[in-house]
Amino acid sequence: MKQTRIGSWTIEVDVNKTKEFYDNYHLITEDCDCDYCANYVLVCEKLPPEIKDLFNLLGIDPLKEGEVSEYMENKNGTHLYGAFYHIVGRIIEGPKLWVPTKEGSEVSSPDFVKYNGVEIDFSDDLALVPEGFPMPTIQFEIQLNIPWLLN
Repeated sequence: MKQTRIGSWTIEVDVNKTKEFYDNYHLITEDCDCDYCANYVLVCEKLPPEIKDLFNLLGIDPLKEGEVSEYMENKNGTHLYGAFYHIVGRIIEGPKLWVPTKEGSEVSSPDFVKYNGVEIDFSDDLALVPEGFPMPTIQFEIQLNIPWLLN
């Protein structure tokens, strides 16, 4: 595993094992045929180089495996999306994603960190890990505003 610093986190990532899994997995749109996922796939092909580089650094193919959500249309016509992906690796240090909304509260809210114009997070709290995904696993989460490209 290779140790790397991304934003506020130091993580260990096995890029080769992560990439190998994504190389053999299906497109997001094979599990979902909604317009929001179809639009996300179109946008992934046109992401800025610094965001493509981040996915590559982690071994992630953004067109595959992830869980994608469209939250809202912004006043400027872009759409706020959130997505998460899995990575073979460990978090060495960094902030927690879910923080209490107030002291002593059981209710938490996400605490993303700005990175190259998007919001990101790494978490040990895993959801929807595909069967057969290599361990150890961490979750990479990203929020970004994207254009609507689907006709």
